[in-house]
Amino acid sequence: MTDGGASPPGQSFADEAFAATADAYARAPGGWELAIQSAIAGLFDFLARRPAQTNACIVGDCGAGPDALARRDRTIDRFVALLRPGFARAAMPPPPIVADAIGGGIYELVRSHVLERRLGELPEAAPDATIVALAPFVGTDGAIELVSSIPEI
Repeated sequence: MTDGGASPPGQSFADEAFAATADAYARAPGGWELAIQSAIAGLFDFLARRPAQTNACIVGDCGAGPDALARRDRTIDRFVALLRPGFARAAMPPPPIVADAIGGGIYELVRSHVLERRLGELPEAAPDATIVALAPFVGTDGAIELVSSIPEI
């Protein structure tokens, strides 16, 4: 993985971003909820540290045609797959489309930070994005409690 510049040969920037997300998810201490929190924080940090690549990927996808949009959808689907264990853990599982809505919402949050030239602030949005991602599975109060209990690094 690089810390800027071009992606490694054979790996797109979206692949690289997902690898950072999946790595943060896998390395998280504790249960699934902390893994989701770690994945979102890892993704947002990765994107914020690569503003030129993130901008090109997000803005480029908007006008680059069906192949780019399909790549974007595959990238969102990979993140959504990390949410799937939440359905088995939830006392009252939400409808399956909730995971897609969370993935799309996180993409739109990133996109808005790019378009508003606030990508450096994206890591600060990770706690709120975590609450949105976890609330359908653990309840809003549970998600807020979890995020509030995570120490600042």
